[in-house]
Amino acid sequence: MSARNLNLQHGPHRTGTPLEERREFYRTRRIVEQRNWYVGKVNTNRRHFRGWIAFCILIQGSAIVLALIRSHYPEGWSVWPAEPLLVAASAAIGWIQIKKFNELASAYSLTAHEIGIIQTRISDVTTESEFSEFVNESERAFSREHTQWVARQND
Repeated sequence: MSARNLNLQHGPHRTGTPLEERREFYRTRRIVEQRNWYVGKVNTNRRHFRGWIAFCILIQGSAIVLALIRSHYPEGWSVWPAEPLLVAASAAIGWIQIKKFNELASAYSLTAHEIGIIQTRISDVTTESEFSEFVNESERAFSREHTQWVARQND
């Protein structure tokens, strides 16, 4: 959720709302939601990475088994699928590299950790100026990861 999607009528910028309410709203509707989103992305990218690696191992293992069988029974089948399996495994490795699952999981994990640190610091905010600075600092942290993500997409 972006800062502009926060419901400003009931949100942290509403005039006359006590600081404690605005602070709690920002914590739950922005910080916690951002952290949950990043943790979800970490889990998704790790799951995809593990799945594709398992697929590669399965395909390469099958190709090796077929190659061993072929060496012991050369008069067997006229067509052996070992080569297409190796091509499929190579394509899967290329897909893993293009999608950058592991790299994204690491970047999202670091951001989730940083947001967790931010989340623990919100209780130290006691004045309007501290709250304003805290929100600015938090939004810079969220923006920093987005900027890095855009840069990775252009590589």
